[in-house]
Amino acid sequence: MNVSNSRREEPPKGGRAPREPKEPREKAKHPILRALGRTLATLICLGIMVCSLAAVAAVYYAVQATANDGNLLDLDNIELSQSSTVVATDPDTGAQVEYATLRSSNSHRVWADLEQIPTNLQYAFICTEDKDFYNEPGVNFKRTIGAMVNEYLLPIYSSKQGASTLEQQLIKNLTSDKSASGVEGALRKLREIYRALCLSRTYSKETILEAYLNTISFTGTIQGVQTAANEYFNKDVSQLTLWECATIASITKNPTNYNPYTNPENLIHRRNFIMYNMWQQGIISEEDYRNGAAQPLVLAEEDTSKKTSSVTSYFTDALFTEVVRDIMDKEGVDESTAQSMLYTGGYTIEATVNPKMQTAMENLMLNEGDAYFPAGWHEEEVTSISDDDVQVMNADGTPKTRTGDDGTVYYYRNVRTQAAMVTLDYDGNVLAMVGGLGEKTKSLSLNRAYSVTRQTGSTIKPIGAYALGVEYGLVNWSTMLNNSPLYQKQDMVIRDEDYCRKNGLMGLSDSQLKAYPNAWRSWPRNYGGNYGDGSDLPLWNGLARSLNTIAIRVGDLVGASNIFNFVYNTLQLTTLDPANDVGLAQMVMGSQTHGVTPTALAAAFQIFYDGEYTTPHLYTRVLDRDGNIYLENNATSYQALTPQTAYIMNRLLKNVLYSNVGTASGRYPNSNGMESFGKTGTASDEKDLWFVGGTPYYVTAVWWGYDAPYDMTNTLGKNQAKTRTCVTAWKAYMEQVQANLPYKAFPTSDGVVERAYCTQSGLLAGANCPSRATGYYRADDLPDTCNYSHSSGVAAAQSADTAPVVGQDTTGLDTD
Repeated sequence: MNVSNSRREEPPKGGRAPREPKEPREKAKHPILRALGRTLATLICLGIMVCSLAAVAAVYYAVQATANDGNLLDLDNIELSQSSTVVATDPDTGAQVEYATLRSSNSHRVWADLEQIPTNLQYAFICTEDKDFYNEPGVNFKRTIGAMVNEYLLPIYSSKQGASTLEQQLIKNLTSDKSASGVEGALRKLREIYRALCLSRTYSKETILEAYLNTISFTGTIQGVQTAANEYFNKDVSQLTLWECATIASITKNPTNYNPYTNPENLIHRRNFIMYNMWQQGIISEEDYRNGAAQPLVLAEEDTSKKTSSVTSYFTDALFTEVVRDIMDKEGVDESTAQSMLYTGGYTIEATVNPKMQTAMENLMLNEGDAYFPAGWHEEEVTSISDDDVQVMNADGTPKTRTGDDGTVYYYRNVRTQAAMVTLDYDGNVLAMVGGLGEKTKSLSLNRAYSVTRQTGSTIKPIGAYALGVEYGLVNWSTMLNNSPLYQKQDMVIRDEDYCRKNGLMGLSDSQLKAYPNAWRSWPRNYGGNYGDGSDLPLWNGLARSLNTIAIRVGDLVGASNIFNFVYNTLQLTTLDPANDVGLAQMVMGSQTHGVTPTALAAAFQIFYDGEYTTPHLYTRVLDRDGNIYLENNATSYQALTPQTAYIMNRLLKNVLYSNVGTASGRYPNSNGMESFGKTGTASDEKDLWFVGGTPYYVTAVWWGYDAPYDMTNTLGKNQAKTRTCVTAWKAYMEQVQANLPYKAFPTSDGVVERAYCTQSGLLAGANCPSRATGYYRADDLPDTCNYSHSSGVAAAQSADTAPVVGQDTTGLDTD
């Protein structure tokens, strides 16, 4: 075969033979441009890789850095610090009103649901802080990138740019993650962005907005819009007007620069700018904007009836202490933890305080010009001086001091008398309490009405010896008792400590001391130093005059241990000392180791209303932030005395005020004809002076003395240092708080009868008794009828308990 004739070799018909193709030549390039292109491509690839790695690292970092957030951003169960609120019953309307707020030094917040917050207030923040709030995913990336470029690369703006959405601001409020500069600032922003994205995916915008509006900070310790509305405008947040909403929204940008009290002009400009934004964004009309901008800045502080001081009242201080104690018992936590729970738990405490009575008592106890309680200044030696002390200085201006043998330096301060007053009703509700004289300058300061114990003096006589003597049937209204010491000097029962001290006999035992007849004395003495006149007196007279000689004889009949058990266990005077206070001197004369508080003593006198005792308490319920009952007061009520004994004692104690021999004669309050009862008391050496008085509405205890017990006659003299000071203050207070109350009588008892008795024998008056008076007796335990043969010429002391004595001068009477 001729291979040269194959089809492949045949030339195309009718055309030229094709040229041999040439080898293609590479297009020439500039060597430098070629190198730059390759470098740029490499850098872009590396950049993409680095950015990818950086993004992965950033996400990994953000996930790891926020892994321990736990419930920090759990908005469904958000547990923010909320101040607890004290509410009281308005005595005029019966409505619950806010009385006080228990806030820590760090914050004050009251939660408000979004439905309570006006739309204008919501958009006042949205229009100014984050106008794309409802459309963005929790982060505004455009603003964020611009802010980062301005901060870290190229300052394209004249000032630092904010790029935070409301979600990001909320995260700042809920966390302590707030560093803002350098590398740490960039990392913080990264964490914040990641959290904001997660928050936006998890919760609705409404939930986020509600949390934001309840966590933003204003001036001082104020947090949340509800608290701001109350503090700045004395309103609930739901009642705010447009311009008030804009005002509140203005403060948060810079609480110092836009402080409504110190920079009102700055605040008004900011407020009007916010309302302008709202108008421009279609939230309000132009007319609303112009009307709002024309409004002056009127704050609640200009309302003189609103208390702006953060200093809590003595009542609130005591309430705080009581609730903290009950939280400790309920939760089994220590005091510090319980205090923190109360400050931040958002509780509502339903208090027993009567706001009008509390204000009246506070005003009286301001004691302006020493109107009720004389000052009685004297120097007191101390080992240190506080800022509140009035330090004694030498003539050359140096502090007065003394150095002890052991090198201790003693300073001197000037101190004055102090006083305390507390009022309860007969259900144990503490209605008013003031624990010191003058203006209160500190919260949780010394509360002499609630937490300081004092010897009771003679105020213990009726709640112990006399009440039990009547209750046990040992004595009655007219039982005749001898006005003389229970123990005579020759009985060698009671030491004369002054004699023993002067003669170096203090270390001897009682048996050794029997060799010294003058080392003993008669006991007791009456106030003023007398030992009585040896006459027989009816019980009512001894009680009205507060004669120790009569009271001791009643106490001896009852028994010191019986009295102690009654006042300690039944009347809950648990600050008495079971080891050292079981004696007649302590239980009848009132010379206890520590004594009792005014609150506890006032509560003990409740029994002279109807015989019932109720534990004194300052609240009825504590509600948690959801309105559930968290605590109920643990007060107990029970019959301490029979109603018969209670009524007889009520009539006996009436004589203290209405009889011309009573220690508070003529000093009963003039309250629409309502009656009163009371008892004065003086501790040893006039170191503590008392009066406890009751009306058909209230029982009140008044104490007067020095913080460090001191004989008041050394500074005020015998004529000034008398219990009439306490009585006068009580009388003035009662006349004010009872001025508009309807007439009310003490409850009577069917088991008590009025009978005439013979003033010579104390028995029921017989036909031959020449002198009679009226007494109150248990119907089932009447005295015998007097059948003595009285001499017609014998005149007995007439009873003076049948009519009040008004305006009598009792200056010279011994008070106890």
